[in-house]
Amino acid sequence: MPYPTLFICLIFLTLSACKQQPADNHSESAAPTANTATGQNEAAAGTEAAPETTHNADAAFDLMNNESLGNLKLGLPQTEVLSQLGKPDEKSKATVWEADGLTHQEWSYKAKGIILDMSGQSENNFTIGSITITPPSSLKTKTNVGIGSTLDEVTNAYKAYIDPSLSDTAYVVAGSVYGGLVFTFTRKKVSSVFIGAAAE
Repeated sequence: MPYPTLFICLIFLTLSACKQQPADNHSESAAPTANTATGQNEAAAGTEAAPETTHNADAAFDLMNNESLGNLKLGLPQTEVLSQLGKPDEKSKATVWEADGLTHQEWSYKAKGIILDMSGQSENNFTIGSITITPPSSLKTKTNVGIGSTLDEVTNAYKAYIDPSLSDTAYVVAGSVYGGLVFTFTRKKVSSVFIGAAAE
């Protein structure tokens, strides 16, 4: 598994372990979200749980598949990637993942601060499977969020999608671990953005 995806998975495992015990004792969210009231009222009204389930599944995948960083988005063919970015500075060894049966290869554009997980049935038909940006990337999401954006800007832009159980002041998950965006923060400013699925 390429480094960016492994790193994101470790983030989720760490956050889940840290938040499991507090979740038993408190109903407060770790990050501001429009669904806080829904979560607090679930026990009192069972009907409140249904919209949150829909949000976590359908809306999360819609967000992941429709979002972009600049002109880069999931599913973009390698021919268009090469046309936009040129040849990558580094390529990892192509490997088949058991999780999806596809061949994956990491393309790294160090000078541009871009790492792409390229995947497909073979190396001849790769498309973008996930995107990670770090400094000095200047790419922005459709909501104009990128490296250097503030925690408040991210929260306001994605408040309808934020998963409070996997978010705090260091990481914000918009969507879910199965599909969405992960924003990493350093001193409450975005230091990396990930679009894709961090778990199968």
